[in-house]
Amino acid sequence: MHVILDFDGTITVNDTVDQLANFAVAFQEAQDAEDASTKRARGEDGDWEARWTGIVDKYLADHKEHKAGYTPAEDARKTLEHELEFLRSLHGVDCKSIHRLRDARLFAGMAPDCLYEGGRQAVERGEDSENQDKKHTVHLRPGFAAFLEQTAAQRKWPVSIISVNWSDAWIRGVLRADDGDRKDTDIQVFANKVTDSGAIIPNFPRQNAPADLDHDHDDNVPFASCSDKVEALEAAVAAAARSRPEWSRALVYMGDSTTDLECLVHAGRNKDGGGGGIAMANGDGPATSKLIQTLVRLGYAVPHVSEADRFQRPRSADEGDAPRLAWARDYEEILASKILD
Repeated sequence: MHVILDFDGTITVNDTVDQLANFAVAFQEAQDAEDASTKRARGEDGDWEARWTGIVDKYLADHKEHKAGYTPAEDARKTLEHELEFLRSLHGVDCKSIHRLRDARLFAGMAPDCLYEGGRQAVERGEDSENQDKKHTVHLRPGFAAFLEQTAAQRKWPVSIISVNWSDAWIRGVLRADDGDRKDTDIQVFANKVTDSGAIIPNFPRQNAPADLDHDHDDNVPFASCSDKVEALEAAVAAAARSRPEWSRALVYMGDSTTDLECLVHAGRNKDGGGGGIAMANGDGPATSKLIQTLVRLGYAVPHVSEADRFQRPRSADEGDAPRLAWARDYEEILASKILD
């Protein structure tokens, strides 16, 4: 079995984009404090908090406008094809926002080891029950360490992470905080990375980058959409096949947002030895998760893992092309359900 995980909201309880950006803001403010006279002489605006807030506001406005003008509307999209067309259409909106990050130089000068340490410290703050600093704190979903122990360590299953997060180094720092003894090479990460100039580009060679975007600054288009994640999934599967050719192509994918929809269905339809997709959600999943609600709107059954059949069972004729899907609040529920056994 090959386990592939989304990062934000899947390994972590919530999205960590704000925490990553807040770490970058603090870094740039510290740099400015060391070189304040030079910044003033150049007339540079050092209000990094305002730069980040402006990027968020413009993204939200772009997303709202795009969604309002898109047809068919959400409640009329009843097929997977229609939903994927909408999700893919958001690629330009996401890339425009990532390019604003580049132009604002929010991550300029941040080396990988700095971002790695930032991720590690964010989880350590989350483990401190007295720490109330939510702007710089990351929480992992319960049972994640035990889940990795059972899958990667005991069963020797390949485990990969694919994420549209802006920093693979940040992700690795979060993972290291979870288990300092685990080797970084034990888990392959397919995500974006931060360059010296502050540009955000994929950390793996792109195959299907859209041709209609501005490449004046970067040769590589940022890794941002649901279709990008499918490309990363295929890269992860190929890498696992090269390193562990003895393993079957059974595939389990876990994600929490609509950018994970295509990967979940892909894994759920896999006929090479079983597999499935698990939607991670907080609280009462079907009532609170946009991803689960979208899957149900498209006609898919998404039972809780405690009520779902095991993924590794032989595929029966009456299943047809229906993807094997389930949902869970955390990794403790997944382990207790034995859905992967």
